[in-house]
Amino acid sequence: MGELTKMKIVAFKDPDFSSKLGEYDVLVNPENYKQKNEQQYSTTDTTNGSSAQTAKYKGGGSGLFEIVLFFDGTGVITKDKVADQIKKVKDLIYKYNGDIHEPNYLRVYWGTQSLFQGRLKSWNVNYTMLDMDGSPLRAEATAILIASVSAKKKALEEKKNSSDLTHVRIVLDGDNLPLMCYRIYGDSSYYIKVAQHNNITNFRAIKPGDVITFPPVI
Repeated sequence: MGELTKMKIVAFKDPDFSSKLGEYDVLVNPENYKQKNEQQYSTTDTTNGSSAQTAKYKGGGSGLFEIVLFFDGTGVITKDKVADQIKKVKDLIYKYNGDIHEPNYLRVYWGTQSLFQGRLKSWNVNYTMLDMDGSPLRAEATAILIASVSAKKKALEEKKNSSDLTHVRIVLDGDNLPLMCYRIYGDSSYYIKVAQHNNITNFRAIKPGDVITFPPVI
């Protein structure tokens, strides 16, 4: 108890976070971090004279995690140059991974606590101290991550929408097949399989009142 632990960022090559690639221990633990979540709604068109709109739930929106990383090249904490420190973490969280043809999946830990999992959305470096030759001596990098959960895990967490079960849904006004797949499976790309399962030749032609069966994710 009371032992100092470093925040770390761990990289994975798969959306299930099972194949670890490497990790980065922050130089100095941050004073704070920011986390933002949102819900998505669509609003119906108002009729003439209406004073309000009806917000219809579409699904969970994006979750964001913001952290400021500190780098020091004065020799007080480490002998590594700021540029080398930045490259180390940037290669892990930002760089294109040729094996998976996209950037890595990331988890942020502090001690035994998992704070966030997702992928890097934006990276901004502010050089706060420069040497006489212009080389950086201190810098702060703001990293913003966007949440990422595998489709299978998301569907299983939402018990009423478990992807291990077959679901029957009635199409409502404003529904479309990709959106309905997102609600059930957590991944809108399943609309092709669902259309085939229901012998739907044109997924855009579904209309309110249609009954659609959503099979278990295979």
